[in-house]
Amino acid sequence: MSTPAPVRHAREAPPPRPVPAPAETPSQRPRRRPSPAVWLTAIFAIAAAYHAIQGTMHATPAVFTDELLHGGLARAFAAGAPFEIRDATAFFPAFLPALVAAPAWLADDMGTAYALAKVLNALVMSAACLPAYWLARQLVRPSYALVAAAATVAAPGMLYSAYLLSEPLAYPVFLLAVAVYMRALARPSPRWWAAAGAVSLLAVGTRMQFVALPLVLGLVLALRRRSALPVLGLLALGAAAVLGGTAVLGMYAGIFDLDIEALAVARWAGSTAVLVPFAAGLAVVPGAVLGLGLLAARPRTDGERAFAWLTIGIAVAFLALVGVVAAGDSERPLGRYPIYLVPLLVVAFLAYLERGAPHRRAYVGLAVGVAALGWLVPFPTLADNRFSFDSPVLSAYGQLAHLFGHANAATVFGLVSLAVAAVVIWRPRAAAPLTVAVMLATGLAAYAGDHAMTERSRAAFAPARADWLDAGGYGRADFLGLAGGPPFFAWTWEAWNRDAGRPIWLGVAAPKVDPWPAGRATVADDGTLTVDGRPAAAGLLVVNDFGTRIALEGEVVARPSDGLTLVRVPEAPRVSSLAEGLYFDGWARGNLRFRTWPADAGPGVYRVALSLPAGAEARDVVVEVEGGARREVALAGGESVEVELPAGGAVSTLHVTANRAEILDGGGASPRIVSFRVDRLEYVPGARLRGDGRSGVLGL
Repeated sequence: MSTPAPVRHAREAPPPRPVPAPAETPSQRPRRRPSPAVWLTAIFAIAAAYHAIQGTMHATPAVFTDELLHGGLARAFAAGAPFEIRDATAFFPAFLPALVAAPAWLADDMGTAYALAKVLNALVMSAACLPAYWLARQLVRPSYALVAAAATVAAPGMLYSAYLLSEPLAYPVFLLAVAVYMRALARPSPRWWAAAGAVSLLAVGTRMQFVALPLVLGLVLALRRRSALPVLGLLALGAAAVLGGTAVLGMYAGIFDLDIEALAVARWAGSTAVLVPFAAGLAVVPGAVLGLGLLAARPRTDGERAFAWLTIGIAVAFLALVGVVAAGDSERPLGRYPIYLVPLLVVAFLAYLERGAPHRRAYVGLAVGVAALGWLVPFPTLADNRFSFDSPVLSAYGQLAHLFGHANAATVFGLVSLAVAAVVIWRPRAAAPLTVAVMLATGLAAYAGDHAMTERSRAAFAPARADWLDAGGYGRADFLGLAGGPPFFAWTWEAWNRDAGRPIWLGVAAPKVDPWPAGRATVADDGTLTVDGRPAAAGLLVVNDFGTRIALEGEVVARPSDGLTLVRVPEAPRVSSLAEGLYFDGWARGNLRFRTWPADAGPGVYRVALSLPAGAEARDVVVEVEGGARREVALAGGESVEVELPAGGAVSTLHVTANRAEILDGGGASPRIVSFRVDRLEYVPGARLRGDGRSGVLGL
């Protein structure tokens, strides 16, 4: 069969020449978007730099004794003496934050070491964006997961990156634990159950509050009737910390001794819960509530169900813990505890958007309810000062109140709530960027309050050079704490100086929140200073004479600041007098107590000279020998009076009291209530021994 001519001719014809395609201009080329890894790297780098810069203005450790614990453990790890504080073993189960921070304390200079510790904290806490992305990615698209990562490191709780606390490590570890739990629940396997157990141990080793995590996971598994082995294992892991008492909980074992009432627990849990929406930027909360409801009631995947029940269980557990601690101890909202819930709320909102933002009427109703919180929450009564380290939200409010007054600050919070509600009702998808913006604004205000608070604390409780003991090369010194001197003097000094020894308390009870080794000082009848029942050893003492003046045998080596004196004392040093209530600058409280030694000095005379500056209001002053002579005098502004009272037999205590007082340094970290100035205060044994070097005269 022959081929038709047209076909034959086509085969024989030469192939057509290709026509070149038109040149592609740069504007026509498809743009290659950065991968999620690039975006995550940028989010981490920006967050770490921002929070590290903010941390440079955080002047000193100020949350005692928590920062003393974590900072002291980190220094002990760096020095090769793990779990050692004040030369004694101080086991603490949640030691991982201190271990991670230890490299910063290898620096010789304490100022450099502290700065490095804050930078390291900023890096570690900013790394929370990574597990936050993985957690969100199990539920939502990559772009939404990036929003979750950004919101996580924009949250006001990032304020704690500047503190020597567990939060910098606990924040990313918490999100990692929840992400692993979700994967184990969605895709059960021995490998993922092992990972869940491992991350539970990591979480509990980071922060004791996280004993709730394996308990919540075990309960979720039990409700879903999963395999009994992981259920029992996780419940046992959580219960071990609760039932182990002192051996496992360390210094937090005292939680079992708290005297609490159910109503008080509910009250403080509720007052903390209403602050969580403000920490989350307000905008995402309506959608987050609906999102959790949808994921729990109508899950499309096992991962959605797992996230919903984990988030609800963790929120209930954390808020219950806040209620217990606040009712039994602090009696204030503890916004520091639920900062971990903020990223979970953001993810829940993004999951709501992933479903197309349904149930708009309910969404509008919730948005109006959230807006009402700005007007209903009693911020002026909850924020009792300019800065509250326990709550970034209250700190932000306190800073605004300091600048503009409570009425205006409350109005700002209310108007922001209304504006946010209006935006999210109009366009729900605008809630995500709005959340990040509100979080950053709240964090900025909280940071400003933090910087001011730490500057005041450092100025009040530390010399210009806080590490003065180390810098001067004086050597090891203990701290003699006297009545009227806040323990922050001792704690700030200890936080800044490696050569700091232990505190020794004279005439004042040791602070309950300080569980580490300390000494108890007394003065024997012959005037010998004793420590723990034995004559004090020779060496250096940092005397906190801020609110009590002491005449102590020894050589004054340095006076680094008002209220701190470094004294080199001999073996069994003698105390000749003690004036409790007499401040370093000569001002005295209205209940001054004066005692001299030795107790058998014999009959003598108390001589007292008092004065008031010009312009001060007049007051009545009573000078009285305990069980003896008494005299009442009128003291007017610009005048001075002198009083002599006889004392017979054994030396007794002299009391000087006044019926009026003023506040000095009210705007500082250590305000004082004062009544009069003391120009002379002495006991003279015998009528003719005035000015005798053995008469117990204070150098006023």
